[in-house]
Amino acid sequence: MKLPARWRVGACSHAGSVRTANEDDYLLAAAGPAGPLFVGVADGMGGLAGGAEASRTVLRAIASEALDASAGDASVARLQRGFAVASRKVADAGAAVPALADMGTTATTLLLCDDRAVVGHIGDTRLYRLRDDHCEQLSQDHAARAPENLLTRCIGAGRVDAVADHAEFDVRQGDRFVLISDGVWCVVDDALLARLAGRRDPREAAEALVQQALAQGGPDNATAVVVEAVAAGGDAEVDLPRDERPDDRSLWPRASALPSPIVPWALLVIGTLLLAVAALRAIGLDAALLATFRG
Repeated sequence: MKLPARWRVGACSHAGSVRTANEDDYLLAAAGPAGPLFVGVADGMGGLAGGAEASRTVLRAIASEALDASAGDASVARLQRGFAVASRKVADAGAAVPALADMGTTATTLLLCDDRAVVGHIGDTRLYRLRDDHCEQLSQDHAARAPENLLTRCIGAGRVDAVADHAEFDVRQGDRFVLISDGVWCVVDDALLARLAGRRDPREAAEALVQQALAQGGPDNATAVVVEAVAAGGDAEVDLPRDERPDDRSLWPRASALPSPIVPWALLVIGTLLLAVAALRAIGLDAALLATFRG
């Protein structure tokens, strides 16, 4: 995809070593070579129906509003409106499909406009900034850590309205922004995160963060997006991964837990046979069926 050459980006996502489904999602979108860049990471709520659908829906809804310069209002207002629209979309989907009633997601988004940035955040995905060898967390987790890790704010999960945090700050050349899901930061401490995220190429940095999460057991979906501010001018073609792993799959473990269950399929086969036997008996062929089995 083409992104403004003002930014260098890298992204990586993996289901982890325990979960078989990846409910994380990330999105990078630009409004032309001179327009702003939208970056977002969302973590669909594990164990709830439609987590992947929620994270995907929310990021695309927020980006659509945030990049709509024709609205004529400030970027902060557009991002706020994006979160409101995303919340309504998730609520409507839950109301229309009972199986999706409890779907929900976190979301951390960044709208980059030359020397200014606007962050919108809800939940416990995180945004960090690396500047002059200093790593600073710019988002605040909406979660209660004890006795269990429980979200205090999110989009969806039965809630109609989402109360997100918004802030605006300056951007300097050389700044590096890191958006990660909790599958990364819960096992990679801040010091190691800063060292890995500061690698020369943002793509290598994003992959290193996710690989480190997997090396630490990969207990959850892990996603990292790294964006670096460079000299302005033109646009650049960026090759982002189409799958959740890089091409060298030998570097990545496969999820080992939650194998496809055999028992439900066996029950389905047995139930089908019993129904067939009942149908045959109903039309008077039970004797022939029994003779076939005995023979």
